[in-house]
Amino acid sequence: MNYFFTILFSLLLLISPVQAQEDAYSYMDTDEHPGEILEINPEEFEEIFDPPSDLEDNDPLESINRVTFGVNSFLDDILFDPISAMYVGVVPEFLRERIGYFLRNLSEPIVLVNNLLQGEMQDAEDTLRRFAINSTVGLGGIFDVSTDLDIPYKREDFGLTLASWGFEEGPYIVLPILGPSNLRDTIGRIGDYGFDSINWWAYFTDDNAFYSYTRTGAQVLDAKSDNIEIITDLKTNSIDPYVTFRSWYTERRRGLSSKNEERVIETAQPEDEDEENLEDDEY
Repeated sequence: MNYFFTILFSLLLLISPVQAQEDAYSYMDTDEHPGEILEINPEEFEEIFDPPSDLEDNDPLESINRVTFGVNSFLDDILFDPISAMYVGVVPEFLRERIGYFLRNLSEPIVLVNNLLQGEMQDAEDTLRRFAINSTVGLGGIFDVSTDLDIPYKREDFGLTLASWGFEEGPYIVLPILGPSNLRDTIGRIGDYGFDSINWWAYFTDDNAFYSYTRTGAQVLDAKSDNIEIITDLKTNSIDPYVTFRSWYTERRRGLSSKNEERVIETAQPEDEDEENLEDDEY
């Protein structure tokens, strides 16, 4: 039965007009600093290369997943990684940040719905205020004015909502192009697509396909460019990249799903960086 539902939802996602709202590499992230190239800390690096034994048991489709992983890696090597590297090299960090903030703001309605589904009314109020303020004063979200007003970003998605309802993560899946996932998060992606009011607006316009693929392409590029150093490190230092990426994805998603995980993300502000620099100079 697990095989049936895994294949079914994978096909549903593949043929969806929008493919998915976010690339897998950002789906397991917190979007703490859009446009900033992220690095993996030594502790997490050690955990990834010494994964718990249950990860292998949670991968009944490993033979299929490895084929998909190989195809995805080939596409990364010849297409996505070079484009991401070019994007990072050509586009200034400030502009990449604005693009990241804009894309994140577009997803705030999804966060709002998931806040409500989880019964987090205060989070829902904060998300609604963030979306209203950043969409207006923040010029469509390219400036994160809300964080300056002490209204922090709080990452949520339907995969995390299902986890909060007690749903198990299900078997590990590697999706075409989108990469690592599991059954719960795959269903979550489909749910988030349905929650997105902008998708509903686009559906009834003549430019639906153009909008959907353009937005998805921008999100994939933004996510891969932010994680380009992590991805390179994992590929370079891993004996079996498939196992490494499976561990990386699963550990991060389990961390986000944990009831003890603090998912309040405060965007770093320029003045914060200046204060840190002054403290470093004092020493």
